[in-house]
Amino acid sequence: MKDYFEELVNKIHKRNDIIIVDKCILKHQMDYSFDLFEYGISDEVKYLYNNYKKFHFVWKEDAERIQGFIELVPYEEILDKHREINEIANSVEAGCIEEQEIVINDLKNWYPIFRFPNGDAFCYDKRNGKIAFWEHEVFDTGINLNGLIIAESIDYLLENWSKVLFVDIYDWYEGVNESGIDLSKQIYSRFLRL
Repeated sequence: MKDYFEELVNKIHKRNDIIIVDKCILKHQMDYSFDLFEYGISDEVKYLYNNYKKFHFVWKEDAERIQGFIELVPYEEILDKHREINEIANSVEAGCIEEQEIVINDLKNWYPIFRFPNGDAFCYDKRNGKIAFWEHEVFDTGINLNGLIIAESIDYLLENWSKVLFVDIYDWYEGVNESGIDLSKQIYSRFLRL
């Protein structure tokens, strides 16, 4: 069984030009039923949720100023993080942004599975199983990247994002097509060398 996180750590440790900036890895043994993921998940994804209480890993490669960041939202915290997003959506005054009702409806169906230090997150969309980008400042700045499809599924996300060592892209629009992460995009060329 493929452990995407262990694979990342092993690849990074083999590199002399990559520095681990921060990491917190806590393993545990659980046996979740995964009722949330109605569209199904692979045994590899089940393994990650059943075996990692926390996986937070940040690396950087100085020569090209490349960095990677991944923080798994543990399965038992997904519903709490979903509620937090909904509290934000429910507290917004009417007419803050264009297409506000669409954004609010999206947020009611999104469940954060990976979070970023600035508050953004990759979210599982319960309506279709896709992974969408939640931009935490959507009600302040407008839609911008909010709702961008990052992957067709959690499995697709992990398979492709892991190939570029979970790189953190400032503008995810530069790294996806209509189906999600597109490794043929120019932005990934330097990451695929790592």
